[in-house]
Amino acid sequence: MQVASPLATPLLTISLLIAMSSSSTAKAVAPRQPVAPWPLALPPQDGNLRALAEAKGAGRFFSVWAKLATTNLAEVKPEAGEAGWTVFTISDEAWLDVVPQGPVDPLELDPVLQRLVVATQLVLGHLDLTVPSTTKTVGGRTLVLKIRPDGQLVANDVPVKMVAGEGKNQLCVLEKLLFIRPEDVEIGVERARGTST
Repeated sequence: MQVASPLATPLLTISLLIAMSSSSTAKAVAPRQPVAPWPLALPPQDGNLRALAEAKGAGRFFSVWAKLATTNLAEVKPEAGEAGWTVFTISDEAWLDVVPQGPVDPLELDPVLQRLVVATQLVLGHLDLTVPSTTKTVGGRTLVLKIRPDGQLVANDVPVKMVAGEGKNQLCVLEKLLFIRPEDVEIGVERARGTST
């Protein structure tokens, strides 16, 4: 294709032809959220906080964490928990609304869903829950913590129903689940049944 122009010269025409015929090269673009390392580095669980969570009806997350720690999708690194950690999860009763009841429980049988749960609900390092802040989960998801005028702590605008702590580790029980979509659970059920990869 030639461009007709009173200003066209043979050199300009050749330059235009070369520029028009060459394809542009794609530039690498950074992901919108940081990608967590593989395998997921996890701190060791706090047995006292787990027992407290179970007594208060919020222990399901800890059983998922324990299952994930036995897979090749995560590894326990004691140094990862030296500064403490905080869990943002839902109650065991709320998990019953998220995961369909049946013979196949993806939270027990699907390591990919287990990794998603832990990666989106565990924050490493000390969090002061009395002041607004922004932090990242171990999987790179952003949590915005705010205190409403009535004193209610919220995470991504979801109310925190209960806070429990044991030493430098904390548990925040949310009103509803963050970051995990119904489709994620459905696919987890299929993988647990062996009908999906």
